[in-house]
Amino acid sequence: MQSKYRTLLVAAAAALAIASSAVASVGLSGTYETKIKSPAQLKGTWAITLAKGGAYTVAVNGQPGARGNYSTTPTTITFVRERGSGCTGRGTYTWKRSGKIVTFVRKRESSSCQVRAAVLAHRFTQVR
Repeated sequence: MQSKYRTLLVAAAAALAIASSAVASVGLSGTYETKIKSPAQLKGTWAITLAKGGAYTVAVNGQPGARGNYSTTPTTITFVRERGSGCTGRGTYTWKRSGKIVTFVRKRESSSCQVRAAVLAHRFTQVR
């Protein structure tokens, strides 16, 4: 009887390990870029780096800009505590990855963060 329980326990542990690695693989950590041609005030190459620890940074044409914190689920990302941009609110977006392409769709965004919303409306390509 003990070997049955041991077998079930080993099987359950293996299933949890597989599920945990599957959830980790859907994470968004990495650096993503998009090129914006218009409007003129947003023109340039925008890069967002999402660190594994939940911090993010934004650069425009290689120059550091905003930074803050984020959290994700398998379908949403929420940006908070942004500094360096005038954006003071929280923004929540659904996200979807197809290969190296990531798209964001606004769910809720603070009125002070309309630039963030305009930038995230573009398709991003993972570069790192």
